Amino acid sequence: MPRFDDRTISELFGTEDAENENPERLKAYFFRNKAYESLKADLPIRILVGHKGVGKSALLKVCHLEDQEAGILSLWIRPNDVFASVTTEASSFLGLIENWKIGLSTLIVKKSLEGGELFSEAESVEKITGGVKHVLASLAQHFLRAEPHASQEAKSLMRRFSSKKRIRIYLDDLDRGWQARQQDIHNISALLNAIRDMAGEDDRIQFRIGLRTDVYHLVRTSDESTDKIEANLIWLIWTNHEILTAMAKRVTTFFGDNVSEGMLISRSQTEIAQRLNKVIEPRFEDRGKWENQATFRVLMTLTRKRPRDLIKLFVYSAKEAYKDDAEIIRTGHLKRIFEKYSNERLRDIANEFKTEMPKIEDVLLGMRQTKKERQQGIGPIFDDGQLITKLGNIIAGIRPVFTSGEQLTPTALARFLFKCDFITARFDANGIIVRKHFEDNQILASKQAQFGFKWEIHPAYRWALSPQDSSLLHRDIDLSSTAVGDD
Repeated sequence: MPRFDDRTISELFGTEDAENENPERLKAYFFRNKAYESLKADLPIRILVGHKGVGKSALLKVCHLEDQEAGILSLWIRPNDVFASVTTEASSFLGLIENWKIGLSTLIVKKSLEGGELFSEAESVEKITGGVKHVLASLAQHFLRAEPHASQEAKSLMRRFSSKKRIRIYLDDLDRGWQARQQDIHNISALLNAIRDMAGEDDRIQFRIGLRTDVYHLVRTSDESTDKIEANLIWLIWTNHEILTAMAKRVTTFFGDNVSEGMLISRSQTEIAQRLNKVIEPRFEDRGKWENQATFRVLMTLTRKRPRDLIKLFVYSAKEAYKDDAEIIRTGHLKRIFEKYSNERLRDIANEFKTEMPKIEDVLLGMRQTKKERQQGIGPIFDDGQLITKLGNIIAGIRPVFTSGEQLTPTALARFLFKCDFITARFDANGIIVRKHFEDNQILASKQAQFGFKWEIHPAYRWALSPQDSSLLHRDIDLSSTAVGDD
């Protein structure tokens, strides 16, 4: 095993920013799930929706790279390019949609030319109005004019355009700087309307877009016209089994084993986890409920069905192993990073959802167990009545509000925290712990539904809410029943 220096950690577990990952390494370890198949479909519009940390950028990037290899004129457009090209001020919503169509049309031609290193031609592009047919005609005209003195790279791009007569545009990270203002919502809504018009006019112009879940929900509830793009949505949702498989593939390919993805995911969870034994000890060596448990069960219990969570657990603990000159991650290294991991996950959720509730961080911290609750055995697991009482007290003390103007009741706040993955639904059956997330079953948080589930603050946040117990907290947290299955 190589030493866990920063370079090795990056190559082994991958970078957090897929846009800046080495393309060959990204393609080698990338896990191709059902969302990948949907995104690859030859359709004009594909909109990838998911929480932060679920791998939207990686999925878009891999498909972009594969499109290039297949000879498709594929453009990766950064958000700063988009907002520098689109005039977002307009006297009407229809005018804003038109601004987006003009800005995107012009940007498509410019970026296509720049992709072939035809920079002087790109600088000469004027605003393109009149629809998609003018985009294709303008691009063909620029290619024709540049062909006599074009480089091999440019000629290759021209051939791809001539043979496929198709342009695929990838737009990611458009929610950068998102503040959920009405202007922000109108801009994303106008963008979605613009691409629907453009792709409807000529399906040779195809769009692939990534949006955060909270951004999409706000746009969807603010603009009724967005119901027309629902058929183009791809929800990026992971099972824990897939997350474990994806991590095993990263480790396996790092060591040079080109394992079949289909074979790997068909294995039992214990067999998949054995592929991680080269970098982490297989058993958690400590007392309490985690004593001698499989280490992968511990890690997956702390993962919120987001691949990035598991990556961070490995990266943080590998850095601790490096401090000790250890060739493998051990229990002590994991125990050192639980508090840091928990604090950062709490910060993540506050940053992700503060646009929907500005005081969300106060609400989350308000969920800390009080001395009286500790004495009464209430929390971090609650029955319906205990949770409603707890949230009622938080509302009375903090007075949070929803940005949307929705009435804030304890039940509405419970559903919001369930959607954020801060609390999970929990069912105990003969000592087996079953945890359900919002994506698994949204109805569980319905006011009218009573299924006998309790509510539990996700283990990922426990250290942040109980710093006084940080060294012993893991001894009392129940592991999920199967931890890496669809429980």
